[in-house]
Amino acid sequence: MAQDFDDELKRMDEIENESESFLYEALSLDDPISALKLRTHPTVSSNTTLQSVIDILRDQKVGCVMVEKNGKLTGVMTERDFLLRTIGKGFNLDFEIIDNFMTQSPESLQPDDPIAFVLNKMHVLGIRHIPIVNDKDKILGMVSVKDVITYIGNHFGSEIINLPPEPLRGALEKPEGG
Repeated sequence: MAQDFDDELKRMDEIENESESFLYEALSLDDPISALKLRTHPTVSSNTTLQSVIDILRDQKVGCVMVEKNGKLTGVMTERDFLLRTIGKGFNLDFEIIDNFMTQSPESLQPDDPIAFVLNKMHVLGIRHIPIVNDKDKILGMVSVKDVITYIGNHFGSEIINLPPEPLRGALEKPEGG
């Protein structure tokens, strides 16, 4: 009888390991960036005023815009760029143009590159958005950290949904005795 119980525990462990292995295989950071369901993202042309860019960020509720010139990616302007490079410096946002404040020649990736490269660039460079371009630097879309989190969340949905409403911290019961 004890042997049956041990066999059952062993089988439960095997099933758990198999399901974890399947789950991790299903979530592959080698999947192409195109698996993240690229979103279109606001793109402005070179020489756009900063006020126009701020209006786009606010109206479309996004954290950055891509800048193109002659059909190619030339820059990115993020909320952080605004905070660090323009706010409180007395610039007239109706006259200043994005070219003087944007991140020029930003890092970009292509849709066939692995998702691992998105995570690497975000981590190493401390950025939250990566433009996705074709081999001629034509803008195809943008990947944000939110897109990556959504992708991972979709693969670990049941684990995330089944978490308790509050994190468990410390002992659940008071220890017996004095």
